[in-house]
Amino acid sequence: MTEINISNSVAHPLAKYRNHMEFNGYHVEEDGEVLICRHPRKQNISIKSVIGRGVLIRTYFYCQPNMQRVDVLEYVNDLNTEFVFMKAYLTLDGERIYIETFCEGEYDKTVFSILLENIESDREIFNNHQRTLEFLQ
Repeated sequence: MTEINISNSVAHPLAKYRNHMEFNGYHVEEDGEVLICRHPRKQNISIKSVIGRGVLIRTYFYCQPNMQRVDVLEYVNDLNTEFVFMKAYLTLDGERIYIETFCEGEYDKTVFSILLENIESDREIFNNHQRTLEFLQ
């Protein structure tokens, strides 16, 4: 099976997302069917196409070693209580916290721009949470 290069295929579901992210100052790399988007002043995110449904947008952080799982779970629960657009969860191994959201439907420039603003709003909540520095590397 031939691997499709997202950046060379305007028909690929992620091609428009790639262009949008690059326009917003992100450096975008492909990792199979996922876009890895890095920005010098914003948190890095990944965008994964869910064929026929939309895109999953995710970022993750490593937890401090030797943290009590129950304490990290309480922190994640606090985040979810405060988040409006995103959800957070702890991986089973307790090493990473994922924060993600889903954008339903096909790419729409206005809708995706608003979604990125909403993500930034929740990231401010995350960055300003009193326990974020305590729990993350």
